[in-house]
Order: sequence, then structure tokens, then C-alpha cells
Amino acid sequence: MVVLTTVVQLQLPKWRGAVGERTIRKQLEKLGEEYRAYHDLYVEDAQYGLTQIDHVVVSKYGLHVIETKHYKGWIFGSENQKYWTQVIYKNKQKFYNPIRQNYGHIEALKSRLNLPNLPARSIIAFSNEVELKFKEPFRSAEVVHYRGLVKAIQQDDRLRLTDNQVNGIISNLDQLVDLPKEEKRKIKKTHLQQVRMKYSATPGKKVK
Repeated sequence: MVVLTTVVQLQLPKWRGAVGERTIRKQLEKLGEEYRAYHDLYVEDAQYGLTQIDHVVVSKYGLHVIETKHYKGWIFGSENQKYWTQVIYKNKQKFYNPIRQNYGHIEALKSRLNLPNLPARSIIAFSNEVELKFKEPFRSAEVVHYRGLVKAIQQDDRLRLTDNQVNGIISNLDQLVDLPKEEKRKIKKTHLQQVRMKYSATPGKKVK
């Protein structure tokens, strides 16, 4: 029983993450044909070599770049804080500000697509199990629960890209999706090593 309990505790964050990602994918399927969704993309990053992007939605309304957090408990933080805090009962855990994290993702996409003025909206999506305890609204990103993700994307309905621009972006991102499985595994391994180095100074355990 002790061994089983230990295994469950070690694997629980991974299982929660997998369930959360499936939930997000199903949510994004509701957007319809005018949207193209990409999942788990690895893009070159000028500072760290590679960055992993949870979800990108491409449409004539621009790009919506989504960072997901499969957490529980209360979440505290502000736009300019380097670290946010997760509270479960009396336990507090700090994690890197996901708005800053997603800003890096958007910059990597701009570089990849060679579009410095790319219209991209940052969305941070938290599990429905969390209670968001923010005191001030955010200007550079939208922070929502999973259940509010589709609405947040659809409400952003100002035309920003032409059909040719959308097709060009899709063609470019399709190249990242079409990488051979073996190459994807190598990229993921390299990325995980870079993440450990990047967040080695982060106080507390970072849970994905």
C-alpha cells in the first residue's frame, strides 16, 4: 500500500495534466471551421533555444495563444509579479507568472512566423477546480477557467488577418506538427532539460 500510494502521488500531476489537456482540446473543437487549433507546439526561442506552447488558435481574428494550468486551490497574483501563489489549505506554492511565460511564447511565434506585428492575444486557462483571487484586472492577457475559454476566444471578434495571412500562418505551423515522432521525442527531451535550467531558481515546486 505504501508503494502504491507513493506511485499515485508521483504520477498524479502527470495524470491531471493529461486530463486537463484533453479537456482543453475538446473545448477548442467547439470553435468551428473558421478556427484552426494547434496543440503542444515546440518553437525556437531566441533566449532558451526551444519553448513549448500548450495551444495556439489561428483565425482571421488573429492568434490566441493559450497557456494552461491544471491546478487546484486558490490562485493569487498580479500582472507584474514574477511569481504567483497557489494555496491549498495551509500549503502555499509559488509558480512562475504564466502571463510572463506566455509572453515569451508569443514572441517566439512572432519570430518563427517573421511577423513582428502579429496580432496575438494571450489567454491563461486554469482548471475549473481553482478559485481565482486576483484583486486587479489584467491588461496584457485574459485569465479564465477552462469553461470560459471558448467564450473568451469568440468574443474577440475583430478582423485582424486576411485569408492569405491566415493560410500562410497555418502552412508554417503545419510544418511543426508534421515533424517525425522520433524528432519530436528528441525535441521534447531537450526542452525539458532547458525548462529545468530556466526555472532552477524558482522558489517552490513548479507543477504543470
